[in-house]
Amino acid sequence: MDMLRCPVHRYPSETTRSLGLDPVMDEVRGSGGIARVQYPYGDAAWLVTGYEDVRTVYSQKAFSRTGMSQDTAPRLTAGLLLQGGIGSLDDSIHTKLRRVIGRELTGARMAALRATAEALMTRRLAELDRSAATDYVSAVAKPFSLNVLGALVGIPEAEQPEVGDWVSALLTDASVADAGARGADAALQDLGKYVLRLIADRKAVPTGDFVSDLVRHGDDLAKWELVTVVFALIVGGYESSAHMLSKLVLRLLLSPDLSTELRAHPDRIPGAVDELLRTIALAGGEGLPWRVREPIRLGEVDLVPGDYVVPAIGAANLDPTVYTDPERIDPARSAKPHMAFGYGTRYCLGSQIARMELEVGIGALLRDFPDARLAVAPEQVRWHSGSAVWQLAELPVFL
Repeated sequence: MDMLRCPVHRYPSETTRSLGLDPVMDEVRGSGGIARVQYPYGDAAWLVTGYEDVRTVYSQKAFSRTGMSQDTAPRLTAGLLLQGGIGSLDDSIHTKLRRVIGRELTGARMAALRATAEALMTRRLAELDRSAATDYVSAVAKPFSLNVLGALVGIPEAEQPEVGDWVSALLTDASVADAGARGADAALQDLGKYVLRLIADRKAVPTGDFVSDLVRHGDDLAKWELVTVVFALIVGGYESSAHMLSKLVLRLLLSPDLSTELRAHPDRIPGAVDELLRTIALAGGEGLPWRVREPIRLGEVDLVPGDYVVPAIGAANLDPTVYTDPERIDPARSAKPHMAFGYGTRYCLGSQIARMELEVGIGALLRDFPDARLAVAPEQVRWHSGSAVWQLAELPVFL
């Protein structure tokens, strides 16, 4: 493919956000599976949409996430989140920190966290006023996700809203206004100071949470590595889980047959959550960008060192050559694993926490509120356009 003649798509498009992919994804899928895209910040990149091509980006040494905090890296925000982030570290350091996180997320810790999450969701739902419509986003999903994060990391409940505000600011779409970038910069500083204080407090007085055990077992970690791990857990453990839960609830409310099936067979909820994650992307379908470090061919394009590549995991998860009737949600589907959480050495270590939160949230709604329904027409559901995460502005429901 001649790069000079290849059209460059603006990404994301100006379409109204939804449970589906950005229309650019469908356009690229229908025209060869790979095309040039321009993000609000950074250089143009190659967007790849096929399942096998996306898996190649995640698994071949020709691609690297190292150095993705450079100003030339394609990104939806001003890039503050990439600086020092665990996802942009050198491969050897990234592997080391993954091992540390995995060591602390033991089966016993996860079992205890699930029990805590179930109690938190029960409390959250019991406090709702059922005589009027409830905004599921602000009344349930966001505080629940913050509560679970707080239980894992050791953030007191009184401090959780402020921490949540900092994380939200970091994900603000800075292309909306320069003020968004300045807000993200301040949030980065505030959250960084908070993480440093949290680590210092746990060193002085261990409390048995993840950070306490990380500090106790982390003799081989430099201070900046400790900060990176805790920072990554906080940033990755709030908004993505909260907004995916809201979007999964919306899909269930729009899918009465699926809801009926899961109420009758709650053992199918994990499979349904897996399918919902496959079919509903966190954003418009894109994954984090990678940089080419060795010549390689993808599709009809010869990539060279220095090129940027964006694996469209949302599109790959709907590849009809891999998934029969890919838009259909089938809790019993048997096919290749989806890539909603990445792949290989870049597979999200927080995935088991996210899955657990979604299973608990969906299970409680189906069990305790069998008559739950939207309080507005589907087309009146409002979406928030000021964040890198595609999120509902609100989800009015009758419970």
